[in-house]
Amino acid sequence: MAEFFYHFAFAQMSLCVLLLFPYRKKNTAIPLFILLMICSGSYILSDTFTSIGTHSVLWWLGHLGGNALPGVFWLVSLSVFGGHTELKRWQYALASLTLFVPLLSQVIELLFSIELINYPAIYGLFTYGALLLELVLISHALVISFCQWRDDLVQERRYLRGAVITIASIYIILVIVLETLFNIQWQWLELAKSALLVTLVTGINFFLFQLNESSLFETVTVNDNQGISQSQSTKSSKEVVQILNSMEQDKLYQQEGMTISSLAKHLGIHEYKLRNLINGELNYRNFNDFLNHYRIKEVTHFLNDPAFQNTPVLTLALESGFRSLSSFNKAFKATHNMTPTEYRKKHLMKK
Repeated sequence: MAEFFYHFAFAQMSLCVLLLFPYRKKNTAIPLFILLMICSGSYILSDTFTSIGTHSVLWWLGHLGGNALPGVFWLVSLSVFGGHTELKRWQYALASLTLFVPLLSQVIELLFSIELINYPAIYGLFTYGALLLELVLISHALVISFCQWRDDLVQERRYLRGAVITIASIYIILVIVLETLFNIQWQWLELAKSALLVTLVTGINFFLFQLNESSLFETVTVNDNQGISQSQSTKSSKEVVQILNSMEQDKLYQQEGMTISSLAKHLGIHEYKLRNLINGELNYRNFNDFLNHYRIKEVTHFLNDPAFQNTPVLTLALESGFRSLSSFNKAFKATHNMTPTEYRKKHLMKK
């Protein structure tokens, strides 16, 4: 039964790759997710053929795919849930270590015709160092999904993302801890693993079959024309006017730790309805994007004002509601395609 589930999961992963391939240029997370499916498929394919010899083609496919999988999964979680529209080189480098550390040990054994297990110190460094890195990356993916999933305003996608990241993280951790670390080979465990894997991949494909790739991946570009202004709010519902007033008049975006839950309590609107209003009528896909729109607008106003030319950028950022200079710089550059300092210099020179 477990072998059947693994073959079915492999077919589902192949289908997932085919479904996502046309959308690969819409979002940086999609090519990474395709790579994740390929790594997972390679690992499953070699794992189901237990009669294959060591260092055969299938063995290498499974070895490379299985080792690369935790790192690629971490990159996917950053891209999908962490708000990383563009991943950094050091993040790719860190993720690649889950592949290259075990691969290096294999190369050393082949080149010098030795078995590292006979050298406990070196073997432990490679084996347990790689395992520790994998566990840290997967645990970080779980933390990201826990901290960020509530900010997504599209409820269907929010639950799907949370389920995918959480279930997949738990699955990978179980494989690493139970099989690799403790070398447990119980038959029921293999069946549970295969059944969970089939459920996870089939669930993903269910949404992709509906051509709803945005259930997992953001395909709408956020810009500073997003949302509606106070002058347009007369055509909107009473609740939308109330939301806009809380931002433009009460300036609740300045409050530290403002969440959609606290805003819902302040306005006396059910949280699920507030999500639908901000997403459906104001056209924001993420609650942080909604807040940052007003924060960036306020800071931009002060950067254009000669009276504030000596006020540090950090002070303006913190007073507008940003928690750190780095998050502010990232949001500001995404809006204006330049740093706050460059923006201030450019516009003050004109005046």
